[in-house]
Amino acid sequence: MHDDGAENVDARAVARPAVSVVMPACNAAATISQQFEGLAGQTYEGPWELVVADNGSRDETAMIARRWADQIPRLSVVDAADRPGVSHARNVGCRATGGELMLFCDADDVVDSGWIAAMVTGLRRHPTVGGRIDRTLLNDPASVAARPGTTTSLLDSFGFLPYPLTANCGMRREVWTELDGFDERYHYGSEDVAFFWRAQLAGYAVGFVPDAIVHYRLRSNIVGMARQYYTYGRTHTMLYRDFAAAGMPRLALAELCREWGWLARHAPDLYRSRAQRAVWLTRLAMRAGRIVGSIHHRVVYL
Repeated sequence: MHDDGAENVDARAVARPAVSVVMPACNAAATISQQFEGLAGQTYEGPWELVVADNGSRDETAMIARRWADQIPRLSVVDAADRPGVSHARNVGCRATGGELMLFCDADDVVDSGWIAAMVTGLRRHPTVGGRIDRTLLNDPASVAARPGTTTSLLDSFGFLPYPLTANCGMRREVWTELDGFDERYHYGSEDVAFFWRAQLAGYAVGFVPDAIVHYRLRSNIVGMARQYYTYGRTHTMLYRDFAAAGMPRLALAELCREWGWLARHAPDLYRSRAQRAVWLTRLAMRAGRIVGSIHHRVVYL
């Protein structure tokens, strides 16, 4: 494993803050101000910068972002519209920063007031970190039912390696540089899994920072939830294509049978409460995405 000790500060830190926050954004005018409020209220006392990477917004996202420059010193907006996808936007944002510590959040969530301070503390101990995700504050009960709760550790959804979400993560610049950034083949979904798996396979540890809290916004309508989970399912097959040789397992046949059995038994949930309908449709959408993805990527990951 690489040394978890504090990294050396290079000449860039003299001119720019040692901490950079990167936020990709696309058509986020309805939510981004809430995220700026969270960032403007940070308790961290050291200097930091915020780079908003605008990934081709057709609304007032960039204009709203620039209005916050008086309340968030060192805020800049960079154009990342030349290629769609959050991975590309994050890479463009990273290249525009000078910090040796890079933190990531999204334009539709809200960071807790102690988020930057907690992440910086975590990065003194670990080369990459993830924080706690809270889904209760910004979402209705049906949305939470489909994607419940608050994370109390790194995620491990695939029985392979743990990972944080890019909505709440950070790394030393050396990690991003050595891995040549986020894999831009992952336009949306599983880009965080792929990056932090690559980091661990390259020898970089991932730490969990429970005090670094992000209030995570879920899709507000069931159709949107189902589309998101369908996309997730398709990207899971990309993960299997890319990481099977490193040890990512397929879902066991017994688990697969249990999942489809559950969908069959609970089909009447479509006609019950909104929360039950959301749970059933998102689980079906993920399975459908994996079937389509398996065909497209010529792998079998169901």
